[in-house]
Amino acid sequence: MSDLNSTLKLLGITDSNITVSDVRDEIRGHGQGRKKYQVVHAELTYFLERCPSCGMPALRRNGHIRTRIHVNGPTDCPVILELDKQRWRCRNCRSTLTATTPVVKPNHAISTGISEYALKLSKLAIPGKQIASITGISTTSIERIIDDDIKPHPLNYLPVNLCFDEFRSTHSTMSFICIDADTHKRVTVLGDRLSATIKDFFKSHYSSEQRAGVKHICMDMNAAYQNFSHELFPNAEIVIDRFHVIQLIGRAMDQMSMSVIKCRKMAI
Repeated sequence: MSDLNSTLKLLGITDSNITVSDVRDEIRGHGQGRKKYQVVHAELTYFLERCPSCGMPALRRNGHIRTRIHVNGPTDCPVILELDKQRWRCRNCRSTLTATTPVVKPNHAISTGISEYALKLSKLAIPGKQIASITGISTTSIERIIDDDIKPHPLNYLPVNLCFDEFRSTHSTMSFICIDADTHKRVTVLGDRLSATIKDFFKSHYSSEQRAGVKHICMDMNAAYQNFSHELFPNAEIVIDRFHVIQLIGRAMDQMSMSVIKCRKMAI
């Protein structure tokens, strides 16, 4: 048993309430997704006297629930911790509870170690598919881990000069971004570019006095932004981004050139 428990050290698991009973190799998946995994079977249990819900010493053991957790391994072969978690039932309030461990968050199937490792790899600009291949979990799980880690908070003050723009985000949707025109610091990023969403954000996060202090707003030629800008920022002057002005002139010149070429061809 001591030899089996030494595998926990190789996996970086320090929870003494986990006891390993078996280690085996398995092939999992279907078709081209079939992959070899190292499966570690273990039990999680500890002594618990009082019920967390009612506080009475009326707990009795109520079997186990098996969970399969992706954990970091010592080799390139992905490792699954097949963990039987102890369950209890309270004879007083009839509530049930399951043993917990710092190895994984409740109701999760990916260990905290894998999540932290995936975030480190993402900061190195490694593609999601490659991170999924390295960690042995799906690309969707990698995206979810990164999304959960990103918690953008708006600035607690409103800069004097702002920049509005939109960008293509997840699932080909367009999102709104606002930055400080002087320092280029992010003011906020919103999930969509709808006028109602943008107006609700600025009205709920900044007072009318703060919004009145905005002097300039740099934006493209989006008419929707221009319609509500003076409502939110009554003293702000709208400035069209020079890039979009040059882009508009370039398109006009291209159209003029095409018209001249067509006229010459018809004359010939």
